[in-house]
Amino acid sequence: MIDKLEQIALIKKLNQHKPMPIIWWTCLVLVLPLLCSLLGIQTIWRIGLLFGVFNCVVSYQVGKLIKTLSLKPYWLLFLPICFCLLVLLKYAKYNLLFGLIYLIFEVFGLMDRQIYK
Repeated sequence: MIDKLEQIALIKKLNQHKPMPIIWWTCLVLVLPLLCSLLGIQTIWRIGLLFGVFNCVVSYQVGKLIKTLSLKPYWLLFLPICFCLLVLLKYAKYNLLFGLIYLIFEVFGLMDRQIYK
């Protein structure tokens, strides 16, 4: 199914741009909470598993991607800002703290095992 999506002309053209993996991961981070709400998943599970675990792993990977693709450092702010905008529109304000947590995990991904050096 992913192969079929990649064959669409618009997606092919978009994927030629260097920062598109970060944009795709950010879209996934923004769509999953909305899907969980539509599916009726309880708030505690959504916040615990999705915001607390899954999005932290994704933000770490985004940090590694920024280093791998040699993107400018301001791309570190893209995921947390988009997430905070989603929180302002739909969720409780205390979830804004996750934007900061995601930024920290992205910096850890950017450092790529150079934490102790």
